[in-house]
Amino acid sequence: MAAPVGPVKFWKPGTEGPGASVSEERQSPAESSGVTVIYNPYASLSIEQQRQKLPVFKLRNHILYLVENYQTLVIVGETGCGKSTQIPQYLAEAGWTAEGRVVGVTQPRRVAAVSVAGRVADERGAVLGHEVGYCIRFDDCTDPQATRIKVKHEQRVVILKGFTETPQVLLQN
Repeated sequence: MAAPVGPVKFWKPGTEGPGASVSEERQSPAESSGVTVIYNPYASLSIEQQRQKLPVFKLRNHILYLVENYQTLVIVGETGCGKSTQIPQYLAEAGWTAEGRVVGVTQPRRVAAVSVAGRVADERGAVLGHEVGYCIRFDDCTDPQATRIKVKHEQRVVILKGFTETPQVLLQN
C-alpha cells in the first residue's frame, strides 16, 4: 500500500470542502430526453415464446386455481416476472372478462400504466384502447363497451374504493 504523497490536509469547517471543485453529475441526453429504453433479451423470439419464458408462466394454472377458490389472493414477484402483463391475460383467457367484467391493474406511475397496457395489447394482437386500455390523469384510452383489461394509474385508495362499489377483479402492482 502506497503512502500518501505530500502533507495530509484536513478539511476545516467554513472552508471549501473536499470535492468542491468536482463538477455536478449530469443526466445523459438519453435520460433527459424522456425516451424509454426497454431491454428484452428474448426480442428474437415470438411473442408467445417470450410469454412462456417469463417466471409467472410456470404458475399459470396454480394462479387460476387460487383465484377461483379464494376470495383474496396476493401475488408477490420480482420486477419483470409477468405480474402486470401476464396475469390479466390469464384471467381474460380463463373467462374472467366475460359478461362485461373487467380486469383492473394499477400501476404506480403514468408511464408504467401506458407501457404495460401497450405491451399487453401487443401480446394480444389488439388495438390499444379497444380490448386493452389504460386510464391516467387527463387521458382515458379505453372503450367502455369493449375494454376488458384496463391498466390504471391512480392512487390505490381511489381504485379500491371504486372496486368496492362495483366488485370486479383487481390486480394491484
